[in-house]
Amino acid sequence: MARPVLSSPRPARRLIGYARVSTDEQATDAQVDELRAAGCQIIRQEHGSGASRARPVLARLMREIGPSDVLVVVRLDRLARS
Repeated sequence: MARPVLSSPRPARRLIGYARVSTDEQATDAQVDELRAAGCQIIRQEHGSGASRARPVLARLMREIGPSDVLVVVRLDRLARS
């Protein structure tokens, strides 16, 4: 009798949130609340100007994100200049 072919399980899809504010006087609290409500299991936060290209948290996140992961932002301008 033939044995059934076992396929490797698909990696679980993770929702990963990214919250960014432009100045240290601003807070990411509202963005984090929205990302949690969207179902994000992991949320990374960063403070930095949109004019500055230095975004170490985002750079690290992009290296760590897997092929089945989904990156979630509250607004597109939080990820990149719009």
